[in-house]
Amino acid sequence: MLFLKNKIKASLLHLLISIAVVGSFIAFTTLVWYPSPFLEISGLGSIILILVTVDLILGPALTCTLYKPNKKGLKFDLSMIAAVQLAALVYGMHTIYIAHPIYTVYVTDRFTLMTPSDVDPNAVTHPELKVSGWWKPEMVYAQKPKDPKVTEQILFDVLAGKPDIDARPQYYEPFMPHAQDVLAHSLQPNTLQRDTNNKTKLEQFLEAHGKTANDYAYLPLVGKENDVVWVWSRAPFQPVGILDINPWKVGETTQTAKNP
Repeated sequence: MLFLKNKIKASLLHLLISIAVVGSFIAFTTLVWYPSPFLEISGLGSIILILVTVDLILGPALTCTLYKPNKKGLKFDLSMIAAVQLAALVYGMHTIYIAHPIYTVYVTDRFTLMTPSDVDPNAVTHPELKVSGWWKPEMVYAQKPKDPKVTEQILFDVLAGKPDIDARPQYYEPFMPHAQDVLAHSLQPNTLQRDTNNKTKLEQFLEAHGKTANDYAYLPLVGKENDVVWVWSRAPFQPVGILDINPWKVGETTQTAKNP
């Protein structure tokens, strides 16, 4: 009986330590690197599942199985378990870091997410838009060049496989001065409501958040895993939540919304 209690005590201690370490990292990830709604569209579910499985389930389970007071080689066994957990944690942290957005870029009619591998923050022309890459993503507006020849060259570059304007930080500008332009290209509520399922999702959103459909702006958000409709309050102009609706399948997405 004492032997079983020792096993359980050791595995519970292991579990508590693992929860503290992994929980702290996941909390940081969801609050800083992937503030809502970015985690939902990131496609990182499998990575987080690996972290939870290895660090919170497999590790403590192996400790419970192998732990025996005064057992020869116990330190080696526990060290190997810790090494496996550490390897899984480092792998998860690295994968999550390189995939996390450092910029949320609005261009033309949509938001896209740019990762550290997509853009060089040092290339931005506005000093206040430079980011370290370790904190929350910066909201920016990609201003298309006014010179038609430059625009044409960018188009040819994109066709040749080079970055589009959303991945060219030299065109980034502060977001809020362009709020009215962003609003002018939002989806209209009646466009979303043409499909029965989409109408239901919008009604559920309004029931949860209040106000009317016309009090919100509906903007396409391009994710790594799926694209959704990002809902913004018009007054004040700020994000509220998302609708699990593909913005490219709701009808006339180019139709502009009227200003309130």
